[in-house]
Formats: sequence, C-alpha cells, structure tokens
Amino acid sequence: MKNIPEAPGKRSTNISTKGLAPSPPATPWRPYVFVLVATLQLFSWEPLFAQQRDPAVEIYGLTGTYYFGNRRDVLKGGEWKPQFGAGVLIPLGSKWALMIDGVTSHLEVNEGPHGGYTYHPFTEFYRQNPGIQNNDVTTQRLISVQPSVVRLWRRDRFSIYIGLGLGFEQQRQLIRYQPAYEQEDPDGNRVLVRAEEFVESKNVSSIPPLNLRAGVLMSLAPRVVLRAGHSVMFAYADARASQSLEVGVGYRF
Repeated sequence: MKNIPEAPGKRSTNISTKGLAPSPPATPWRPYVFVLVATLQLFSWEPLFAQQRDPAVEIYGLTGTYYFGNRRDVLKGGEWKPQFGAGVLIPLGSKWALMIDGVTSHLEVNEGPHGGYTYHPFTEFYRQNPGIQNNDVTTQRLISVQPSVVRLWRRDRFSIYIGLGLGFEQQRQLIRYQPAYEQEDPDGNRVLVRAEEFVESKNVSSIPPLNLRAGVLMSLAPRVVLRAGHSVMFAYADARASQSLEVGVGYRF
C-alpha cells in the first residue's frame, strides 16, 4: 500500500492493488473465428444464394492478359500484355447463352534493345553503325470483339461454360522511326546516313478469327458473380493463335 500525500483541504487517498480481480484475458481469436465461419459458408456446398441455376443477363468488367499471336502484318508480336474491357452474358434458354467480350490491349516496342533488328526496315544501317542507338518506337493497339455461343453446365453456386464463335481482331500499328538513305561522302563512296527527323507510319490489320473459350462463373454474393476464363483466337493457318486470360466481376440482372 502506498500513501499519497494529502493536499491542503483534501483527504488523502490510499491506492492498493491487493484483492483486485485480474482483468479478463483478451480474445484475439474471435475475429479469426468469424472469418473462418464466413469462409466455410462461402465455399460450402449448401446453396447460400443459389443463383446460377436461374438464367439471367450478366454484365462483367474484365481484366487479364492478352497474347499477341498475329505477326503477319505487324512488326512485333508473341508477347503477353495487360488487357481491359467488358463482357455480357445473354441466356438462350437454361443451357445455352451468347457471351460477348470487348477488350483492348497495348504493346509498345523500343527497337533499340531488340538485338539484330530482324524486322527493321533499315537493318543494314544499324549493322554498319553499331554504336548508334536506335530510337525508333512501335506502338500497337489491339481491339478485340469476341462473340461466342456457349454451353453452360449450371450448379447452385457456379457454372462451367465452353463455346465458340467468329469474332473481330484489329491491330493498329504506329511506327515512329528515322529513315536511312544513301549519300555520297567526300571520297565519292556511297554510304548510309540516318535522317535527323522522325517519320510516322501507320498500319491497320483486321481479321475475323475463330474463337474458342472455356471458363467458370461463380456466385460471390446475391447478384455478384466472379468470372474466369481462357480464350483462343485462330486467325491464320501459318501464324500462332492469339490468346486471352480474362477475369472479372459481374452483376446479375
């Protein structure tokens, strides 16, 4: 026990820790129990909000990655790049639906770091002048619209879909480059020189590819759906197919 000195006009107060009941221990596990119960409910087989068996229009915001397979009419391809877009699912009965996606992706290539400039229109100049930096830049914008008729296998909480269709893929290419041309030097020799000014060249390549797709739809909450899928677009017999890995969150109407 400790005595606190008495202030003038006030009585002293004795403070003692003996006989006091200890405070109840903290329960940090309670939030984890709540999360565990919610997770078990979410992934249980009981139809917490069994909506997938009921056909409905669904609209999605999509993201993911797009593989540029078409290299016939463009300078650069064969790379995975981020994509963004939207999609819609329109039921055609209980087992079939029309799925339409529209996505866009962007590919930029700085020709300098790409080695031997195999596809560059002025390859010979850079081979003769390896110390000169190639500052040419190619920008490609892809626009892809892929409608498909899909077959759905519906369950309470999720649906699996597989489908095919004929779509539209367009690659818009812009090349900003410094052209090279022959010029006679003071000794009378013909040499290649590079222009100081940049020139822009545009090219548009469009094709209606055959698309195959498969994926899953999963109900996350009432009217909220998660979608994940893989699409393959076949454009040319002698070129690799374009591909799309898409994931998105949708709303059921």
